[in-house]
Amino acid sequence: MPAFDTKKILLAEDDEDDFLLFQEALKEYKEPIILNWVKDGEALMDVLTGDVAELPHMLFLDINMPRKNGFECLAEIRQHEDLKSLPVIIYSTSNDTALIKRMHNAGANLYLSKPNDFGSLQANIKKAIVKDWEIQAPYSSLQEFVLK
Repeated sequence: MPAFDTKKILLAEDDEDDFLLFQEALKEYKEPIILNWVKDGEALMDVLTGDVAELPHMLFLDINMPRKNGFECLAEIRQHEDLKSLPVIIYSTSNDTALIKRMHNAGANLYLSKPNDFGSLQANIKKAIVKDWEIQAPYSSLQEFVLK
């Protein structure tokens, strides 16, 4: 049985190499974490709407996934009564300003661009994990929305 303060993270990512890199980056984090992984948007929504008592503390969401993309999943999450307060961190290779604005306007909490180096990935994942999501104010600017 996990400790009371164990963080439960769900990663929606279709690329296994990106999953393995994310998993490796979490190994340096000192607090207990349970990482679950889904490979497509339909599987994500099945997990999130299956057993509400087992919701993750946060979701890292890739945009380009098969069967249902990140835009569609985010829209469903924000419309679902039991999920609309779930912290959603977009996890994408894109740095396109229009895309970032679109995800911000759609209700994502943070935007994490997949960095080119492992140290930056670790640092940015940690920034997202340590946020106090219960008191987190809505972001007023894109500078606060994007993890760098």
